[in-house]
Parts: sequence; structure tokens; C-alpha cells
Amino acid sequence: MVFKVIIKPLAVLDIDEAIEWYEEKSKGLGKRFYLHFQLAIDDILKDPDAYFNITAQVRRVLLKNFPYKVFYTVSADTIFILGVLHTKRSKSYIRRRLKN
Repeated sequence: MVFKVIIKPLAVLDIDEAIEWYEEKSKGLGKRFYLHFQLAIDDILKDPDAYFNITAQVRRVLLKNFPYKVFYTVSADTIFILGVLHTKRSKSYIRRRLKN
């Protein structure tokens, strides 16, 4: 099945903030973060059901080489990226974010 990917606005902000933070630490590191995000999306597209369920609808995949999780849902032929959050974020923060 061919899926389309929709990145929710809050997830776009998450990605932009992480890229900016990593770029401030080391030139080119933000670009590497985004590349790993894209690789995670490619992995999700290959098999959306392969990753860990955190709720009945929401799944998450870890980014390689970066301490971030990509949270997503699958609905028919669409994958919705809900957030891209640092692994140190509290569970309560993540729950609140995923409700939006």
C-alpha cells in the first residue's frame, strides 16, 4: 500500500527547533538530524505497523543517532506525524502534546 505522510504543524515546530538547536551546537548537525528524521519516515512507510504502540492509535519510532522519538498514527492510506520529541520529555508532557 502507498501511504501519504502529513506532518502536523506542532511536529514541524518540533523538527525546526531541533534542527536549530543542533545547528547551534555544530554546523551541519541540524542537517544530519533532519536526514535521520527522513530515514525514520522511510522506515515507517515501509511497515507502519512495525513500531511500538504507546496507545491504541499512536505509535512511535526512535531516531537513529539522536535522542528523539517520532510519534505517528495511521489512518487508511495516510500517516500523520504528531510530534518529534526528545526522549527526556516527561510522559505527561508527551500525553498532552499528542492530544492536540
